[in-house]
Amino acid sequence: MSDLKTIIQHDESDDKLHIAHTEDIQPTLDSNARARAEGDKHSKWGDWNRVASIPPTVAMQWMQEGINVMAPNSEDQARIKKKLNSPEYAYLRTRGGRL
Repeated sequence: MSDLKTIIQHDESDDKLHIAHTEDIQPTLDSNARARAEGDKHSKWGDWNRVASIPPTVAMQWMQEGINVMAPNSEDQARIKKKLNSPEYAYLRTRGGRL
């Protein structure tokens, strides 16, 4: 797992705190690519197949967009599915096909 780092800065000009989160997601991306390459292409989809690995910074970004990735309702699940099926987030997938 990547090390999530939090950076907090105080802007004296407007007396606000700015919080940023960073992490090296390359290990997760490499693991996802290996899983896609080595995956069993003939296994059936089921309720407990791993289809993605989402780094914490991406999950936090989605939560800021209003998607509850920690306890998703049906609408959140549909939005997560749409993101994971999009080319923009293909690097998060651990197997081929569509969700």
